[in-house]
Amino acid sequence: MIHFLAADLRPVIDEARTQHCRIALVKDHGVYMLSEKGEMENGQRRIIAWAVECNPDTAPFDDWWERARTEFGGDDFVEHFDHDDAVFDRVINDGFDIQIQADARYLYIDAVAPRS
Repeated sequence: MIHFLAADLRPVIDEARTQHCRIALVKDHGVYMLSEKGEMENGQRRIIAWAVECNPDTAPFDDWWERARTEFGGDDFVEHFDHDDAVFDRVINDGFDIQIQADARYLYIDAVAPRS
C-alpha cells in the first residue's frame, strides 16, 4: 500500500477540477498523481503529487523502485480517476490522505485520516 498526503494532492485535485479533466495515477519513474491537463514548467508538469514511498527525489532508487514494483508490478502504467470522485472530496473538505493498493485485477483507492 502506498499513500499520498492531502497537502500534496490538493493542488492536483484543484487543477483537474479547474481544467475539467481526469486525475492520472502514474507509475514510471516513481509513483505520482497529476491532472491530465495543466501548467508546464521547463517542459514538465508543474503540479505533481508524489507517493510518499515512491518519490525519487526523497527515497533511494532501490527503495522506491522495489516498493513500486511490489505494489503495482513491473510494468509502467497510467490509471485515470474522475476529479469529482467522492474520495477526492474527502481530501479537499476533510484533509484526508489517500491510500492506494492493488491486486492482480483492481486498484483500491481510499481516503484515510492523516498519519500523526
